[in-house]
Amino acid sequence: MTYEELENKLKKFLNKPKKVVLIGVGNEFRGDDYVGMEICKRLKGKIPKVNIIESGASPENFTGKLRRIKPSHIIIIDAADMSEQPGTIRIVDSSNIDGLAISTHRIPLSLFINYLKRNMDVSIALIGIQPKSTGFGEPLSPELEKAVEDLSKVLKKVLHEI
Repeated sequence: MTYEELENKLKKFLNKPKKVVLIGVGNEFRGDDYVGMEICKRLKGKIPKVNIIESGASPENFTGKLRRIKPSHIIIIDAADMSEQPGTIRIVDSSNIDGLAISTHRIPLSLFINYLKRNMDVSIALIGIQPKSTGFGEPLSPELEKAVEDLSKVLKKVLHEI
């Protein structure tokens, strides 16, 4: 997916949003698994109308906060093994993630997303980024550093326009 296609898909997803939440998921000790968190750290405080949550490996711990915010749209960013080249960014159909190896969570991300859909009136987009390595104690790989830069720019541009 080109960055122009990604930008267009995000704009289409964010059609007339009332409140947007961006959730970065990942484990800071597992190399490329940290990618969602890193993007949120870089964007925090730079997009005024968007709530940004750095959830770590347990996004389910933020369901209470999400219910209080009452977002119309949630964008979740996470490392996902999609059998692609490291750094590949893709919007993943959230109804199709059960078979996808997504990060190192305490509960499957599909359960979290299904819970949100059942209990909130919300649209959810999942952005998956293909990791290179999720070994313990490793830094982000160069491929994922580039993906962080590129996706941060796209998100900043799209989210500033809402």
